[in-house]
Amino acid sequence: MSINKATIMPQGPTFGPVSPLPGDDRWNETRAQLLAQMDISMGARVAEELIFGTDHIATGASSDFANATKMAKQMVIKFGISEKLGVMTYSDTGKLTKLILKSHAEEHKNLAEALLTYETLGAKEIQIVLEGKKLEVR
Repeated sequence: MSINKATIMPQGPTFGPVSPLPGDDRWNETRAQLLAQMDISMGARVAEELIFGTDHIATGASSDFANATKMAKQMVIKFGISEKLGVMTYSDTGKLTKLILKSHAEEHKNLAEALLTYETLGAKEIQIVLEGKKLEVR
């Protein structure tokens, strides 16, 4: 899933949304695509925990949890996408997301700093930051 924009500015009831690039209407999605959607949903909350610690996490990610939980249930119950038990398994997305964020801690730190500086980044700016390059001063 390609990201179009990320911001730390609240947008209605959403605190700092990430918006995907619009794509073709898909009738079939791969396991990787579904997991990527869950990673995006869980990423903000896990990042908050890693940066601020468990005592300073907030309640803003509740809709993200609901979306990721719904997706995980659909993968198991409706789509039969499972590595361990076939149609009967449950995927632990929280651990997966934490592993991904820990393995990309430097990129995460750079992206967080850029968002704190500029508040909103476009797709090209996000890519520049993730490549470890500096953004031009606006």
